[in-house]
Amino acid sequence: MATKCEKMLGHDYMRRHNEVVKCIHMLLCKKYKIEDSGKKLRSHSVQQIVANKYVKIRIDTTIKIDVKIKYNKPDIVVIDKKSKEILIVEIGVTSIDNLQQVESKKLRKYDVLVNELGLIHECKTRIIPYVLTWDGIVTKYHAKYRKELAISDQIEAYIQSVALKKLLKVSRWSSAEEQI
Repeated sequence: MATKCEKMLGHDYMRRHNEVVKCIHMLLCKKYKIEDSGKKLRSHSVQQIVANKYVKIRIDTTIKIDVKIKYNKPDIVVIDKKSKEILIVEIGVTSIDNLQQVESKKLRKYDVLVNELGLIHECKTRIIPYVLTWDGIVTKYHAKYRKELAISDQIEAYIQSVALKKLLKVSRWSSAEEQI
């Protein structure tokens, strides 16, 4: 367990989660030539909505549709008007015990939203869960999802190191707290 404090655990989950969102957001911005955020991840800023003539990327924003649904605020939504495709990327950083369950949940959570968006916009839709453990362990399906997102070995290693660094910071802080 990364920490014994539930409040701290939630905060650290969000920090790890947001770092992964930032990495994938930058990757998608470069892929779709949305903005020139430079080559440094540190200088990249995640904005809720960025767009160009053909593509819009939304981060953690509510998707409004006619039907009332429970889940309508995915981590990342890419609306590609040129290829007539909508992509939802759901990110999770979890424990080894919950890895497969979280990946499954992320894959199914937005089924209704994706179906509605496909009908409304008359386009192809996909959901990609990007899930790993605090120490960088992934499921057997992760390579497929990673390939679909075009995440290089270098970026994957960086994402895993970010998850691990955040875990180590929490572990060190917890150990120091226990000694007090």
